[in-house]
Amino acid sequence: MKIGLALGSGAARGWAHIGVIQALEEMGIEIDIVSGCSIGSYVGAAYASGKLPELAEWVTSLTEWQVFALMGVGFHKGGLVSGLKVFKALQENFSYDSFEQLHKPFAAVATDLYSGREVNFTSGSVVEAVKASCAIPGLFPPLLFNNRWLVDGGVVNPVPVNMCRMLGADIVIAVNLSADFRPQSIVNNQIDHGNNQKKTSEFFKRSQQQIKQWFKKDDVSNQEPAEHDSVADQEFLEILEPTDIENPKTEDLQTTTDAIVPPAPSIINAMTGSLDILSARVTRSRLAGDPPDILIEPQLRDFGMMEFYRATELIQHGRASVHRIAEQIKYQLSAE
Repeated sequence: MKIGLALGSGAARGWAHIGVIQALEEMGIEIDIVSGCSIGSYVGAAYASGKLPELAEWVTSLTEWQVFALMGVGFHKGGLVSGLKVFKALQENFSYDSFEQLHKPFAAVATDLYSGREVNFTSGSVVEAVKASCAIPGLFPPLLFNNRWLVDGGVVNPVPVNMCRMLGADIVIAVNLSADFRPQSIVNNQIDHGNNQKKTSEFFKRSQQQIKQWFKKDDVSNQEPAEHDSVADQEFLEILEPTDIENPKTEDLQTTTDAIVPPAPSIINAMTGSLDILSARVTRSRLAGDPPDILIEPQLRDFGMMEFYRATELIQHGRASVHRIAEQIKYQLSAE
């Protein structure tokens, strides 16, 4: 019996995948096949290369400032971050070059931006496949591959259960990182979700401030910055500011005093919040049509999309999500 593991999308929340894999291995469960979407493809590539311990050690050592440097925050063609150093780290330290070199069969999922079709990678360059799968719209630039512009696979297939089955898995364990962003959960936790989205803008603001400090330290010419640089800085900061809200008219005010308004969204918040909702709904639809045999859903509502420096906590949440249903997992596998 071959066991497949489908690792879902979720940006920084994807470090929880490491904890899930660790917990499954401690239970004596051997994974034969791996598929991944977005951050799931990044972790999946390292796992299929036999280098998950090295990845875990690296991500748990990252500070917020190191994440700023790795992401390459700023205006880029097609995205707010370049991510070049992140993928360079994968290539040099955590993954083999080609699918054929991997220790386990592996698949990554991306989306053709113009046709809307799912694009599956099972051969060729692992890093190029992961780059395409991780190209979160608006954050990372799309990747040109074989005359197609590719973006994050989460747009069409956030938890690629089908890819595990295609590679020959008899039983599939899926990890869904979007469980806390289902419609009912969002309705019941609007303030929490609003505050969570606010973290993303705050991350970019802090990164912009840090970048300015780095440039000031390196500036030995004492020349005034170019005018267009100041304009670019201002434009970048403006997309991180909350939406302008007009003062409500007296007759429009709530008569009750218990109404709490969630934080006003910035452009980046509106974009990332929409992506969370999109991913949760697409995941729900795909899992209903092609359900896994075992579904693991870490509780990650308190983690922002860009909080890659909280890996230790995320790994712990991943482990806890397996422990919660450990008996169910044992029963399901013994019944097969």
